[in-house]
Amino acid sequence: MKRSMTHKLAACATLGMIAGSVSAADAATTFKDMSTNIITASSGFNNLISVVCWIGGAGLGVAGIFKLKMHVDNPGQTPMKDGLVRIGCGGALLAFPFIQQAMQGSISNGSLQNINASSLQMDSVTVFQ
Repeated sequence: MKRSMTHKLAACATLGMIAGSVSAADAATTFKDMSTNIITASSGFNNLISVVCWIGGAGLGVAGIFKLKMHVDNPGQTPMKDGLVRIGCGGALLAFPFIQQAMQGSISNGSLQNINASSLQMDSVTVFQ
């Protein structure tokens, strides 16, 4: 029963994400049109990735603290590395949205709102025109 409910929630979340990112269908005839359509369609995924990283990082951090508490209570049964690995992975997930923003800003001249696909230039390529 629990697995069925989880699958239904995941299906609803996927359907909501797809429905939220659907826009007017544009026929892409050039490489620039295709790249613009891809960037427009995937613009909402940054927030989704950030939310998943924040929740996962917080969860792993709390789980790491509890594992360290278990190590303090009984060092012979619970190794310290279990808690430290969870805290490290949680910190990495919490830092990922900031790294993602820095990477996006570095390829779009500091603009975090959108990436301009019209500035893509391919020299001496006539296949995509």
